[in-house]
Amino acid sequence: MNKRSFLAAACTMITTAGLPLAGAQAQGTYPDKPIRVIMPWAAGGPTDVVGRVVAVQMGEILGQPLVIETRAGASGTIGAAQVARAPADGYTLLMNPSVQGIYPAQFKNLSFDPIKDFRMVGVLGTVPMVAVVPPTSKFKTFADLIQHARAQPGTLTFASPGVATLPHLAGELINTSTKASISHVGYRGSSPALTDVAGGHVDLMYAPLAPALPLIQSGKVVPLAVTTKTRLADLPNVPTIAETVLPDFDIVTWYGMWVPKDTPEPIIAKLNKAMVEASKSSKVVEALKSQGTLPSTMGYQEAEAFNIAESARWIKVMKDANIQPE
Repeated sequence: MNKRSFLAAACTMITTAGLPLAGAQAQGTYPDKPIRVIMPWAAGGPTDVVGRVVAVQMGEILGQPLVIETRAGASGTIGAAQVARAPADGYTLLMNPSVQGIYPAQFKNLSFDPIKDFRMVGVLGTVPMVAVVPPTSKFKTFADLIQHARAQPGTLTFASPGVATLPHLAGELINTSTKASISHVGYRGSSPALTDVAGGHVDLMYAPLAPALPLIQSGKVVPLAVTTKTRLADLPNVPTIAETVLPDFDIVTWYGMWVPKDTPEPIIAKLNKAMVEASKSSKVVEALKSQGTLPSTMGYQEAEAFNIAESARWIKVMKDANIQPE
């Protein structure tokens, strides 16, 4: 090899060797500017409230603010699509509820893949649901209600905040799992649905804890069972569905954080570490409690597996219930 060739080869080796180091250094200094967090739902909603309190605390831990940007519309898919197309550098994040994994069964045409085009940073928090009935209901236990629904199919109704929401899908899963037949009545949100349950116009609702708890405490609705595997601290005398009719039953709604699929793993790990640390702060715990939300400490790999399993479960429920994509 002549001198010129040797020098050219040496320069190439030095340049190539420097590339991973430069990448590592970039990740090591992350974040060195504010991080955008796309919120694909209207400001003031539960995802927004939970997301903001966690984001503020994460920003303090990371040393750079997480700036919430609202991109609402089309059941969250407008904002999700924006993040799917964003640079995979850790500076554009998505906060979305568990509906993220249900999009393939909700919509015929999506411009992104809700699973393959993203990586999970973590679960922000989980939301228990509680089966509530009107105070005038003749059913005193959840087992009695299910027994009636089996014996007299179609005579009972259950409310939800809307088609393909988790409270709706939880009801469909319970129907198929117990061979009960309780007809679904969809509303535009939890509040009107709970109002009609309280008024006796609907027989049952699998309601998120936050909006249901004040009505339970005031006696406007009566809790029969909770959807989590263990009893809730707020409702210690209310049995679980697992205790009554379906052993091992454990259902929650949840909120998560995602990044574009090619985001470097060290960045995802750093974001997850900040999220878990934030979830342990008393400020976040109290804020989440006010929203009926329990903090999560899942690692990013655990959250990824959880998301995939949840997506598969609920897509199957939608197919079994013959819920057609739009």
